[in-house]
Amino acid sequence: MLKYKFVFLCICSMLFSVSANALDPFSIYDDKAAAVCEEQSMEGKIDLAVVMEKAICANIGLKTSYLSALVSGASYGQGLSSYLPTVSLSESIETTSRKVDGGSHSETGSVGAWARLNWLLLDFGGRSANVERLKAALQSSYFAYDDTLQTLLYTVAENYYGVLSAEEKYEGLMEAEKSAKKAFEEASSRYDLGLVPLSDKLQAQTSYEQAKLASNVARKNIALERGNLAHLLDMPPYTMFDLKRPDKELKNLPKIEEIKDLIEKALAQRPDYKAVQQDLLAAEHQIDVAKSDGLPSLSGNLSAGADKDIRDGNRAVYSGTAGLTITMPFFTGFSQSYKIGQAKLQYQAAQENLKKAKSSIENEVWNAIQDYETSLESFKISQTLLDSAKETEKVAFASYKVGKVNILTLLDAQSALASARVENSTSFYNFLTAQNKLQKALGQMEKIK
Repeated sequence: MLKYKFVFLCICSMLFSVSANALDPFSIYDDKAAAVCEEQSMEGKIDLAVVMEKAICANIGLKTSYLSALVSGASYGQGLSSYLPTVSLSESIETTSRKVDGGSHSETGSVGAWARLNWLLLDFGGRSANVERLKAALQSSYFAYDDTLQTLLYTVAENYYGVLSAEEKYEGLMEAEKSAKKAFEEASSRYDLGLVPLSDKLQAQTSYEQAKLASNVARKNIALERGNLAHLLDMPPYTMFDLKRPDKELKNLPKIEEIKDLIEKALAQRPDYKAVQQDLLAAEHQIDVAKSDGLPSLSGNLSAGADKDIRDGNRAVYSGTAGLTITMPFFTGFSQSYKIGQAKLQYQAAQENLKKAKSSIENEVWNAIQDYETSLESFKISQTLLDSAKETEKVAFASYKVGKVNILTLLDAQSALASARVENSTSFYNFLTAQNKLQKALGQMEKIK
């Protein structure tokens, strides 16, 4: 019977422990859930929203950041648990054998079961300071997760536009290659007719071979950009993407506010800055925790149990205790002084980190605004340049056919058109990237709906 009681006690203890691990009695995780994602098909034309959704579901760095936040939540839960009493159950079986040389031999045995409760009643603010410290650390980890998410979305958009830019650059260089081939064929034909010298044919051939070389390099860059995007999505680098291209008509462009207002908005919204603020708060509470270690504490304790003699089934002893315990640190070998000093230094370091983060954000917002305005103007200029280069090449080719200009004029016009095509596509995607960079600098980088 005693054996079964012992087993039952162990099972109850295990069940209670498992239940505590499986539940969230303090509702710590209710206010924060991982970014919800739905697996997206990568077949057919896919837009940036689909790619972002895929990255949120698959990116390992984002998952790791979220798990770190959950770990901080568990630490916060442990801190809250310090306000509750601890209860332990124990059961023992004991047998004692006693033999005297040349004399008698005796054996005794007993079984006992005990329940003990211990409750920290007063510690002069130590627990509350520790709980607030852990709460601030939890908030910091959540803000760090939000920052990881925004950084991921920005990087995905940057690589998405990188693929499209590389594809359009390749297409533009292929058009240039076709034009160079056409010029080479025209120069060859006119040379065969004796209308132009051999140098025209050779120069046109050189330009054609250079155009083929440039398009071949551009083809490699597409593969590299696709590999970078696939890596963010945790997919093989050889994965092929058929990405949807955005409209190049600029509509509803946001107006840039005063620099000071934008910086204040960034400081109010940036999750990484909020995380550093929470780190400072945690460091401040750590000073109170360190101070409380040198103060007295008051605990209450209760215990109840029974001992029973195995050999005498009719005899059992029941007992219980209740009391208060005051603990007062007297001398800790000066470790307490160093502990407080360490906490104060950590707080000072956290203050400096906050100043550094503020300065970094101010500079980042400033640079993002300059990039945005410059890239927007560059794209507008490139559109005008492209239209002009198309007309110039068209006129140059027609003039060369009738002998009004030499081959150098035609080749220069074709080279200018090729450069204008590349610049137009590059500047457009540079503008979109700069736009996202500004959103991220302001803490507004979000998943596209």
